Amino acid sequence: MWGRSSGVVAVAREDRMDGDGFFGNRLSLKPRSGKNWDHRTCQWGPHVSDQLVRLVQPSTRLRSPTRSRGELLCRFAEATTMASTTQPPDADPPECPVCLCPFDDASTVPLVLPCGHSLCGPCIASLPPASAAVGSLRCPLCTQCVPFSRSLGPSSLPKNHALLALLPSPSPPRTTTATTTTAPPPLPLPLHAAHSRLFSRFRHAVLPESASPLRSAPTPASLALGSLASDLGAPWFSSQGRLVSLLSIETPGGGRPLEQETAFYRPSYASRVLAAVGALSDAAREEMAGLIAASARLARRVCRVYGVWMGTDAARLWMVSERHPRGVSRLLEERINREDRMAQIGVVAMEMCEAIMGLYGERLVLGCLGLDCFCLDRFGHCMFDLNQALALCRLVRAGDSSAKVVAFVAPEVVAMLREVSPMKDHDFNGLVACSSDVWSLGCVLVAILTGDEQLAAGWKSEGSYDDWEKEVVARLQASLVGTQLEPLAVITASCLSYELKDRPQIADVWKCIRGSLMKSSDDALVPDDDLAADKSFRCLLFGELSSMLLESVAVKSDGKMQPSRGSDENSSNQDDGNNGGCISSGESHLSGIDDPQTGGVFKSSTLLAHRDCVTGLAIGGGFLFSSSYDKTINVWSLQDFSHVQCLKGHEHKITAIVATDNDNQSLCISGDSGSGIFVWRVDSSHREEPLNKWYEHNDWLYRGVHCLALSGTGYLYTGSRDKSIKAWSLEDYSLRCTMAGHKSTVSCLSVASGILYSGSWDGTIRSWWLTDHTPLSVLQDDTPGSIAPVLSISTEANFVVSSYENGYFKIWKNDVLVKSEKLQNGAIYAVKLSGKWLYTGGWDKVINIQELLDDESEVELRDVASITCDSIITSILSWNERLIIGLSNRDIKVYYKGS
Repeated sequence: MWGRSSGVVAVAREDRMDGDGFFGNRLSLKPRSGKNWDHRTCQWGPHVSDQLVRLVQPSTRLRSPTRSRGELLCRFAEATTMASTTQPPDADPPECPVCLCPFDDASTVPLVLPCGHSLCGPCIASLPPASAAVGSLRCPLCTQCVPFSRSLGPSSLPKNHALLALLPSPSPPRTTTATTTTAPPPLPLPLHAAHSRLFSRFRHAVLPESASPLRSAPTPASLALGSLASDLGAPWFSSQGRLVSLLSIETPGGGRPLEQETAFYRPSYASRVLAAVGALSDAAREEMAGLIAASARLARRVCRVYGVWMGTDAARLWMVSERHPRGVSRLLEERINREDRMAQIGVVAMEMCEAIMGLYGERLVLGCLGLDCFCLDRFGHCMFDLNQALALCRLVRAGDSSAKVVAFVAPEVVAMLREVSPMKDHDFNGLVACSSDVWSLGCVLVAILTGDEQLAAGWKSEGSYDDWEKEVVARLQASLVGTQLEPLAVITASCLSYELKDRPQIADVWKCIRGSLMKSSDDALVPDDDLAADKSFRCLLFGELSSMLLESVAVKSDGKMQPSRGSDENSSNQDDGNNGGCISSGESHLSGIDDPQTGGVFKSSTLLAHRDCVTGLAIGGGFLFSSSYDKTINVWSLQDFSHVQCLKGHEHKITAIVATDNDNQSLCISGDSGSGIFVWRVDSSHREEPLNKWYEHNDWLYRGVHCLALSGTGYLYTGSRDKSIKAWSLEDYSLRCTMAGHKSTVSCLSVASGILYSGSWDGTIRSWWLTDHTPLSVLQDDTPGSIAPVLSISTEANFVVSSYENGYFKIWKNDVLVKSEKLQNGAIYAVKLSGKWLYTGGWDKVINIQELLDDESEVELRDVASITCDSIITSILSWNERLIIGLSNRDIKVYYKGS
């Protein structure tokens, strides 16, 4: 490569073989605008012409095929050296073809790659590996893959002395800056495909990295404070310097620090934020998105929650909210006359009621309140601060009594907190009603009306509740007597009633304050209080974001079993980072089941060992086997559900698993997405190698085992993407038969009463004789619009139950369709018929429990109960009065009867 001095911008060398089998070296020189090229005659200048004669003369042609690449480079360097002897004195120095920086003998030294091209050292160091092997790189000029030792660095490459000879002499001393001696920063990676759905939902909630709002280091429970470093456009429209508060959102496992990132690529800011959001549990993610959207709709009453932000020096995720420095407690310090002060308190109290009623419109109750939850904007209007409320809820959940912030918590909520104090979270959604917030608001009103915050919080001190209530009423009447807010004393006292039914609605408090200030009985502007009767509320105090401060404990609560299906209440469950453990949960009551389990208290446990979605469950030889997309099989003891062993060997995601007791030994058989079939022997030796393994299919187009089934006749059946079912002998693991008939992937298999049932993505179920593997019948619903992929099959006696991708499940009795019903809005991935009990679960994260009522005339289903989970249900297993559930968030839930 030459510079602009000679007008030659590139020298491309080609190794060619002539007719005699000898290799030749051709140099092609391309002109560049300048004095050395005559555009009229299209010829080079005299001094360049002499150089070209030397370069293309026969003596430069290498006639021996045995000449090494090093000799080629040496001859090429000699040719370029001869060309440089006639450089004009005013010629420009050669430059690096990548960064276009002129070469020098200090920081931008030309180094020769094995392909013959010369680059500067910093550009060579920044080139990515050519393949998975790190000891190579790809030349940006000729795209050849050449060897390169990254441990030695660019200094291991030879210098191009021919180009160094073209440098002006003497070379003036040049200062070397950090930017020229170090490699350029890693390139940002594009957004991962797995985060595309998250990005479409949270793209307006991700603050730009340039916002940099963090200014102070927070304590684990309190908020961090800061201000925006730059103007934020749509959809935030916030100016630079706007005060904000930041709430820490702990992500499971945290993020990867920048020091551990690759030297060539790094995740972009948006990728890091979305990865942290994706690591949250479904409940936490839904709660965070709901609060951001609700604050935008209630912008005149609630401080705007702008979204989430992540700094560059740490992997912590922050929820950023608007902040106003003036708190409502300032009203207690202002020295104005009594009438003006009461009028100001009345207006603020009305706006408090409006903010809480606005949150009710978003189906959100608070559970606790404090004076710091309310603030005043620059116009003196009262605003509710969601970030401050969440920080207060964390302190209450953690039982931090040393905090300076006083929290007002209703007595019935305190009782609930005592029940779940050893637990990390619990599903109290729908149990904390609006009346609890009325009690907390009454305490806030007592604090600002009497000017004594400790009086409002004194009910938990020594003495009875009635004594405290009488003292509060007396202080209220003394503070309000003779003022325009005097009627407020009675309704505030009723807010503090111990009985929930005796407390008023917040709309009644609003009416009382407005009537006292306006002296009017006009009800045209009275807010609607019908929402108070709605029971489908989410509680901020018992939500997922409020439980993040709690330390890891040995007891973990699960979704609460609710009578009947179709409940809108969501359970709150945080992903646990422990591996290989069983975590017991609290008690939950299940009513309406008429089997031997009825009337008891049911407990649940969480089995933690997998790192990805659970794909299958099986029981054999006193063990529970669970498979996962993490390519492992975990073995659990059925006595205490302790973790026994982890089986590793699959190179692809495990998609199916079965277990059997064969010849006094327990066998576990697993299939993966790469058509691998592994047979494992589980015994006291805890051997880690499979007993046998083989691959069903080698064609990548049809590769992948989707389902497995075992028969009592010594056969293993596999269903795969090639639309067939294969029968393998368990004696010698040979292929005995291939059953064809389906028109798409075989997705599920089940064996009952000497018949093999197979379900497929073509929407049909086929049955086969196990004796000779001949086809028996085809089960298909020909109703228009009812054809959908079959996802799961369960058989019992003469019944076949199948679930579908469109949320339907169908029941076949003696190969006749007797029931077809849409049970969920999304796909039903798992169905299990155990006796007369039918369990189904899938995309809607709800396990429906139904009783199958069969008589000679018709088949009916009775809704019994439902279990709301925090993730998608992928597999269901019923064993010994226990219900075992596999979830997509890597958890395994075990529900059982307690004492």
